[in-house]
Amino acid sequence: MSVVLNTMAHQGAPEHLHKNARENLLLRFGIESEAGDKARILMFLTGGSEAEAIRHLVRDQFQVLLASGRDNAYASATEVKAYANQHGFRNVLLNLDDDNDKRLLEKYTSVFQALDGMRGKRLGLLGEVSDWLVASNVSDRLMKEKLGVELVRIPWKDAGDYGKFAPDADFVEHFHGCKRYNTEDASRVNSLLKKLIDEHQLDAITVECFSLVQENEVTACLGLSFLNDLGIPSGCEGDLCSILGMMLMKDISGEMPWMANVASVRGNKVLFAHCTAPTSLLSEYHVNTHFETGKGTAVNGRFNTSEVTVFRLNNTLDRLFYAHAKAVEGMYEKHACRTQLHVEFEPDIIQELKENPLGNHHLILPGDWSLELSIMARILGQ
Repeated sequence: MSVVLNTMAHQGAPEHLHKNARENLLLRFGIESEAGDKARILMFLTGGSEAEAIRHLVRDQFQVLLASGRDNAYASATEVKAYANQHGFRNVLLNLDDDNDKRLLEKYTSVFQALDGMRGKRLGLLGEVSDWLVASNVSDRLMKEKLGVELVRIPWKDAGDYGKFAPDADFVEHFHGCKRYNTEDASRVNSLLKKLIDEHQLDAITVECFSLVQENEVTACLGLSFLNDLGIPSGCEGDLCSILGMMLMKDISGEMPWMANVASVRGNKVLFAHCTAPTSLLSEYHVNTHFETGKGTAVNGRFNTSEVTVFRLNNTLDRLFYAHAKAVEGMYEKHACRTQLHVEFEPDIIQELKENPLGNHHLILPGDWSLELSIMARILGQ
């Protein structure tokens, strides 16, 4: 995917100057670009480009001002940056001669591409946002305006009867070693979810799952885990904040995050727990019952990672919590969801989680993605 980029030069500059700049950007950074309205990047090539550049500043969009020290390009970009600050435009100035700024350019581009890639995507909500998620609902309008994502509402009564579906062969093979619990009904639920994804042309899905287990004693936990392993962002409880975060981070990192409860905070350690972990993130796992109900089936697994990034969007899509932290050993808690992970944070992060949480569910991904998430937070408006 290319990023929208406009090149800025003095009036009368030869056309090959613009063409060469784009070619060099592709050669040096692998960044494909196209010209257009509301450019994500304004690339300064010479001095005398200030008046043209300010016509390309966008009020409601974060932009990168990019320049090198050649031909007074950086001097021009500095003047435009001052104008932008004076008039409330949001942007960052990066120097192509600075190694750290070059790394930042690559990160900004990857986040821009992920955000632009969200536009036109269709997110399915099967059922409703669960009643207890009082801080995690996102309005259809805001989702469309801010991220370009269309919310497709699918009432349970219109979804069909999972019992009429054949077990999914790939699902059965995936969980073939889990003999203690019957996974056939869970496989039928997975077949239903796949049918809805195909029928409604969904890019992601989140499921109000408690009504399913309460009425039928079958869960969607294994199905959601399996869909995540297939690369389809899939969340539970109808949590719209979490599924949007999963969609974004999957496009940035290539991996699917795990959605988990903040089950406990003790000292500088947090216990995260939930029943739908993608098995691709686990070193080992088995099937157990769903924690809250003791019914159906759920994933009980062990993470094989020493460092994680924990993050979450807020329900107005303009704030982001994120922290790079250490995964540590801890006692398995019988009174929490099946897959569990103990994470050790710095004291200021613990304080933030206690005093200013954005909600309960957080997303967890192995490795350090804090730079990408700090950039995303800035772009979204934080």
